[in-house]
Amino acid sequence: MKSKFLRTLSQVLLSALIAVGPAAASAQENQPATAPATQPRKAAPANSAKAATSKAARTATRVWLEAKMTDTGAPIESSVEWRVFAVKPGTDGKLPMLSQTSGGVQAFDIPKGEYFIHAAYGHSGAVRRIVVEDDGEQRETFTLNAGALQLSGVTGTGSRIPLNLLRFDVYSKEADERGVRQLIARNVKPNEIVPFPAGTYHVVSQFGTLNAEIRADLRVEAGKVTQATIEHRAARMTFRLVKTAGGDAIADTAWSILTESGDVITESVSAFPAFVLSEGTYTAIARNDEKIYSRDFKVISGINQDVELLAE
Repeated sequence: MKSKFLRTLSQVLLSALIAVGPAAASAQENQPATAPATQPRKAAPANSAKAATSKAARTATRVWLEAKMTDTGAPIESSVEWRVFAVKPGTDGKLPMLSQTSGGVQAFDIPKGEYFIHAAYGHSGAVRRIVVEDDGEQRETFTLNAGALQLSGVTGTGSRIPLNLLRFDVYSKEADERGVRQLIARNVKPNEIVPFPAGTYHVVSQFGTLNAEIRADLRVEAGKVTQATIEHRAARMTFRLVKTAGGDAIADTAWSILTESGDVITESVSAFPAFVLSEGTYTAIARNDEKIYSRDFKVISGINQDVELLAE
């Protein structure tokens, strides 16, 4: 019953923290995720007003907390979120949080008793029930069994995709009975090193906002950074309605972009609309001054193009 309670608490705390196709990864490489050791520094003591009486606070134990990505790894140097909870629920039914801080190795002055300690690093984390003994010092080491993802994207020509046009969402590999995967991390930035628990994840890479989407399953190994470059078969297309070839674009033009099967993929009212489209054949329709113009065009991966429609 005790182990079941601890598992349940761990799931609740970690869930709260998280509430923080064709071709896939053209390159995937694992690099050691090194975490240089750091000298422990004194952190603010736990909230003694909540934790104990002033007499107990004077006999508090210095508790050092450190987190590692693996058993044999060095302590993580920064960005670990530490939270100390009481073991008894408050009047609201929740466990009172007595203290929190962030950094690498941290120290809390805690009176004798039992506490829950929660360590969070990126999207990985661990929770443990500890017993603080009489005054003195003790050390608690949390092994997170975590690695990290570092994602980037290129087009079919090998050109790097502009950072403002690229995003990644990370999901659980397995789907539920409805076929829905759990969203773990939204809008991960390119080239950012983001910690995750060891395991396999379903990564969705979006180039632009329309149909240029690639999916890949990537594995995170404990203590390593999985570097993956996602190849997109797409390009950025700019459209203009002109009176003569190479002329000025006509303002107040309504645009519709249709797939080869005739489905509308996007619409816009602009003189110079630009869209990222997956490679294939499309039709551009322009409406201006109660007249309609159209043109078929082809998207070639990695080749950005200007598409002109003549108003004649």
